Amino acid sequence: MKALVSISRCQSYEYREVHEAIRSALSALGGIQHFVQPGMKVLLKPNLLSPSDPDKAITTHPVFVQVVAEIVAEAGGEVWIGDSPGGTGENTPELWWKTGMTRTSEVTSARLVPFQAIVWKSLRGKSYLIARPVFEADLLINLPKLKTHTLTLYTGAVKNLFGVIPGTRKREIHLRAPSVREFSSALVDVLELVRPGLTIIDGIVGQEGNGPGANGTPRRYGVVAASTDPVALDVIMAKAMGCPEGGVLHLKEANRRELGVGELHSIKVEGDNRALEFGKVRLPPFSGLLQAAIPEFIAPLFSRPVYVRPKVNSSACTGCGLCAQSCPRQAITPDKPARINYRECVGCLCCAEICPQGAITPLRSPLARIAGIK
Repeated sequence: MKALVSISRCQSYEYREVHEAIRSALSALGGIQHFVQPGMKVLLKPNLLSPSDPDKAITTHPVFVQVVAEIVAEAGGEVWIGDSPGGTGENTPELWWKTGMTRTSEVTSARLVPFQAIVWKSLRGKSYLIARPVFEADLLINLPKLKTHTLTLYTGAVKNLFGVIPGTRKREIHLRAPSVREFSSALVDVLELVRPGLTIIDGIVGQEGNGPGANGTPRRYGVVAASTDPVALDVIMAKAMGCPEGGVLHLKEANRRELGVGELHSIKVEGDNRALEFGKVRLPPFSGLLQAAIPEFIAPLFSRPVYVRPKVNSSACTGCGLCAQSCPRQAITPDKPARINYRECVGCLCCAEICPQGAITPLRSPLARIAGIK
């Protein structure tokens, strides 16, 4: 049996069009009734990276979340909406409001669930603190946003699950997994611990370039995709975006661990295949591509001379300090402009993700430029 990824075309966030596109994508999977039974607690996990206007394409659009919430409620499910962005988590009310989740909750009666209480999990000797609502729900529906990513090249279904680790706990993962290869392995650990029953990706308007935050450029992809296999869904989307084979390391690792289908010949795409004809997508600079091409046992030798690190645009920085809050190594001094200690910086680019002004951009090392990381 091949993994099934269902595709439908959707060009705008007009309610009726989104509703038809999501129902169409779900129909190939048996409809929502195949997943939701009356009385089930269903947690919707959108991508709420930061308190951002939905038009910036940083977060899962509120109309998209609203439609899924209504479809789940029609099937008799009790709907929860939850996520945890980077930083301290003190801005949760602002997060709900700016991303449109407050209104979504009001019109659907869905319950907004802060990711504060935690459950300790261990996997192969590594500890992970995961939001308790993830395990209290009967079903987790993953609602990622289709975007490029300055560290992992692509972010979608698997990467979106990193949000189940509350607030500053994410810094601990980056600290113990500083390289792209190590961080990708940690993402797959989270997938192994947290398995969504259904994934529906918001690819109507996503990002290209230096995503997934304010530096990313909104781009209309015009697609909605659904699958029970988040790895297979990501493989199809990453290919459509033009990511090189093997370049998205967490998908390669997930396939190796048999946590999903990562080989194109083992994935069946059903629906409007023309919706996957994105054309040329501008990908971010990515030092991990070189690491992916060399044997794992010598990859650490390349991490220092070949890197992509954050650079602060002094004229755009407002001195808000959010970058310092997100930094796992405390390598940033909050100031106007913020100052980065590159001796301590591990190149995780959390600061670039979280900066609301887009004042932090990737800086390639000279050897990375010579090697063709562009």
